[in-house]
Amino acid sequence: MKKLLFVLTVTFIGQQSFSQQPGLYIVTLSQPGSSHPGGCDYNNDELCLTIIPPPPGTQTYRCIHRFIGNSSSPLLILHEELNNIIVMGYKLIETNTGASGHNGLIKEQYLNAGTTWYFAIP
Repeated sequence: MKKLLFVLTVTFIGQQSFSQQPGLYIVTLSQPGSSHPGGCDYNNDELCLTIIPPPPGTQTYRCIHRFIGNSSSPLLILHEELNNIIVMGYKLIETNTGASGHNGLIKEQYLNAGTTWYFAIP
């Protein structure tokens, strides 16, 4: 009976560990170039939010206006996309803030390009 219970427990734990979606989500906020595949307007002060899901996913792009000012819509877009990943069970494991001189995501009333978030299943 103990052996049967042990086998069932090991089977259950193995099934649970392999049923989770493995991999790493990478989300980055970057300054697009003139031929960026996301279609963000580099002349119109837009940043590109690139979301790279674990394989075999397809990366997606969201254009976000860099200026926050009196509108919270750039932060709402960022909040929505990061929460979509967290709801799937991923946890934030690392944040990089990009180039030197950009100490954080926001400087005055502007979003800084170069911030990258890494999410993984714990």
